[in-house]
Order: sequence, then structure tokens, then C-alpha cells
Amino acid sequence: MLRLAVGTVQKVVEKQSGMQILEVRTESVAGYKMERVLSFLQEDYQSGDVILINTTAVRLELGTGGYHFVVGKVTQPEETDVLPNEWGHVMKMRYSPWQLAVDSVEEQASPYHPLFVQEDLSLEGTPVLIGELHSLLPVAVLALHKKNPDARIVYVMPDGASLPIALSQHVHQLKAIGSLAATVTTGHAWGGDRESLTIHSGLLAARHVEHADIIVCMLGPGVAGTGTPYGFSGIQLAEVVHAVSTLGGTPFFIPRISFGDPRTRHYGVSHHTVSLLNRFVFCPTLVAIPIFRDERDEVLSRQLKAIEIAGKHIFIKGRVPDLSELASLEKGYSLSFSTMGRNWQEDPAPFQTAWLAAEFVGNTLDYIAQTVNDALHSPVSASTLEALGLYLTRNEVQP
Repeated sequence: MLRLAVGTVQKVVEKQSGMQILEVRTESVAGYKMERVLSFLQEDYQSGDVILINTTAVRLELGTGGYHFVVGKVTQPEETDVLPNEWGHVMKMRYSPWQLAVDSVEEQASPYHPLFVQEDLSLEGTPVLIGELHSLLPVAVLALHKKNPDARIVYVMPDGASLPIALSQHVHQLKAIGSLAATVTTGHAWGGDRESLTIHSGLLAARHVEHADIIVCMLGPGVAGTGTPYGFSGIQLAEVVHAVSTLGGTPFFIPRISFGDPRTRHYGVSHHTVSLLNRFVFCPTLVAIPIFRDERDEVLSRQLKAIEIAGKHIFIKGRVPDLSELASLEKGYSLSFSTMGRNWQEDPAPFQTAWLAAEFVGNTLDYIAQTVNDALHSPVSASTLEALGLYLTRNEVQP
């Protein structure tokens, strides 16, 4: 299905970097509607402009926030560049009607091209916090920034969910308050401060172009799932872990944990996390496991037993923060914390888990600076992660 409609702009409701919200009148045999429409184009809209819009997701009642999307103006007097760039020839959303050229950091015309021809370019031990749900991004970034206020935190967005990064209100707000230093969009995702063709060069751009001390890599908003162990957006995180490991970074993984989700497959540890860690992630990673000090710990222990027995990954366990910590973080943030339609008061576990993982990452910086040696260009080893896990779970640094 691909549903298109023509509408007439009534007014611009909101305008921010990379995105505009329009009020648009659409007509049908049933009458007219006033609808909200998103535009990612860099052009001005006036009342009366006729535009072509994509209505598919709203008609299917998907989680797009109730918005249609602008394809373009119907009456465009001449050829116009609505997403201008400087040097780029790399196309994103290739061979679709919306393909666009971006300024990829790797390409020959890029001022950063000489950096990316170095075959031994490394992440130099940089910790990378990896997670599936975009809704946990603010808690992770705010907790990292609170603990390490001088650290540069860079967000790398893969293309497994939303493609335009401007769709994320969290990214916009985190940059506005100074918690997030920069963004990199990889694959077919676009609109970041830096663009890259692959997740590998995107991670390297975060480190060497944006000088990240900490990298956060989570899918964008709008993930999809099918109730199967193969068909869900988060499976792309296996590639992310592999890229971080082979590039000499330090991978930290936020498991998807909820005790408010009514679906059995997402209760406790989500089947997404179990599938990823058990079958599809071949490189070892540090996995933050929350300790609740109640019956939930037994549920998690039972669900994670198969992964733990396999011995592939390093579980780092720590006590979850008090709910007052989440309240404090949200108070200083103008948007609310919610995931899968539930706020943190209704289902605190996902946010507590993200906070815990961020706390572990924050405790890692000094250790990495002291231990990274001449082998920094080599893939991270299991023994290195095991030593780091032991360091993090010692009493004096345990959250």
C-alpha cells in the first residue's frame, strides 16, 4: 500500500531545525479534514500552497504520531533544491522517488576522505552504548551527561527505523540543552550533523570527526516487529556490536526489559534481546543487568540463564536507581519519558536499565584511558571486556 493525497496548506504550526509541522486541508467524498503533516524539506510554505502528501501510515493507524508526510509541492514553478548540500554525491533512499544526495564523510570530495582511507582507523577503545528503543535515548544521554559533564556525547543513528533524524523530538531537545554534542546518520538514515554510508564509518566519524568521548547508538523512532525472532528492527544491532568490536571500541548493550508490557514475549527480558544475544551477536559485549531486589530478579535470572551459560557475553549487574533519580532527570528535560505508550511511573524498568547501562559507561572512561595500549587498533577481546566487567562490579564503582 502507498496512499497519496493532495492537500492545501492552511498554516505552519511549528518550525524547527530539519522539520516543519503544517496544518493541511484534505478533501474526500466524505467532506474535508484538517490534518497535521510533517515536512523535512527546506522550503517555505504559505497558506494556499497545494502539496502532495503520503497518508499511508496514518491510514494504517501506525505509530507515527498521527502525521502525514509531505512529498512535495504540486505547483512548483521551477526546479528547486529543497535539501541543499555542499560536496556530496552519495545517494540515500536510493532509487526511490525521494532519493537525495548527502555530504558523506567518506567520499572523495569530502575534506575527511584522507582520514577514512586509513585501513587501521580505530575507535581507540571508545565506549559505545547500544540499544533498541529510541525512547530510552534521553535517559541514557542525560544520565551520561550528568555523570560526565565534560564528555562529548555523540549519537549515531542506524537506518533500521526512522530514516530522517529530524523526526526525533528527543534528538532536537538533547542538542538544544547541550547534552548531546553531535549526531551521525548512517546507511539510508539522513539529516545528522554528519552523514556516512555505513555504520562502520559512522562510528569512526563520531570518534574522529566529532571527537566523541562516548558514543550512543540506538535505532531511530518507529521500530517494527512481527512477533518472530527474525523480523524486528532491533536485529540490526548485531551488526552494530560487530562493528564496534572489530573497530576496537568497547560495546555496552542495553537489554530491552519491561514489567509493564502485557505481551508475554516482551515481559521481563524481551525476546528481541534474547534472540540477539543468543543467536545473532557473535562478538562479546558488556550487558547491563538490573538488580531490583524483588521477585523481578528471579524472572530475569530465569530468562537470561541460556545466554549466561553460553558464556559469550559479560553480564555486569548493578542496583537500579531509585525512582527519584528518574524524576530528577525528567524535571530538567522539557519532554516526558515514555516507551511503548507507558510513562516511567507506569513501567520504570526500561528507564532504570538504560540509566544503569549509562552509569556503567560513565565509570569506564578513566579505566579505558589508563589501559588502552598499543593494541588499540585491534578488535576488542573477551578478556579485555571481562577485566572491565570485573572492574565495574567492584563495590567502590558499582552503581
